[in-house]
Amino acid sequence: MSVCVISQPRFFPGLHYLHRMMVADVFVIFNTVQFNPRHEENRAKLKTNKGTQWLTVPMLQVSREQLICDTYLNQNQPWQSKAEGILKALYGKMPYYKTYAPEILSILEKPYKSLTELNLASWQPALRLLGITCQFVLASEIPVTGKGPKLLLDICKYLGLDTYLSGGFGQDYLDVTEFLDQGVEVKFHEYEYPIYKQTYGDFIPFLSYLDMLFNVDLKPDTIMAGGKIISPN
Repeated sequence: MSVCVISQPRFFPGLHYLHRMMVADVFVIFNTVQFNPRHEENRAKLKTNKGTQWLTVPMLQVSREQLICDTYLNQNQPWQSKAEGILKALYGKMPYYKTYAPEILSILEKPYKSLTELNLASWQPALRLLGITCQFVLASEIPVTGKGPKLLLDICKYLGLDTYLSGGFGQDYLDVTEFLDQGVEVKFHEYEYPIYKQTYGDFIPFLSYLDMLFNVDLKPDTIMAGGKIISPN
């Protein structure tokens, strides 16, 4: 079984996103879809003593239809110093902040141009610490066209992969029979967030991996334990 995951890039993503990388053979960075500033493509969710807060990187948005691969950072806003201040204020006293802050801050300080480049850089500490070895491929470099589920199927076929791992919501719109007829099995990814020690009150799931990193370090076994791969009904 060769597993293909196709997903929009995320900025310092959550544990569920990392788990999909851990179980994938090929992870397709779906940068040929529309950029959505309300998603997590350019922002990471952190925990505060009042709930959650977004760490946001400003983008240049020239149209509502612009694609992720055509989205670039707004260099006119001094977002790096603000981001570093937010991280230090929220996590500066956490057990692993001093261990990992230099690496994280060095990522934020680099002069990225594109959103995709920034997202890829934000993954690097997690890839190293978790031993993630899947192959990463940009959708913008795959010569297939189409829309919706057919595009996902065509990507799998082009890459020669026999299993497409979809998010759980894929059960609402994917025709798994159509995939099977083309030699691609569909499975679905579910994730129950593992509870780890956090600061500021009750546990909050689906935060950026930075929260776990600074509080308890990234733990591969813990992250793996939360994931399930299920077959269609």
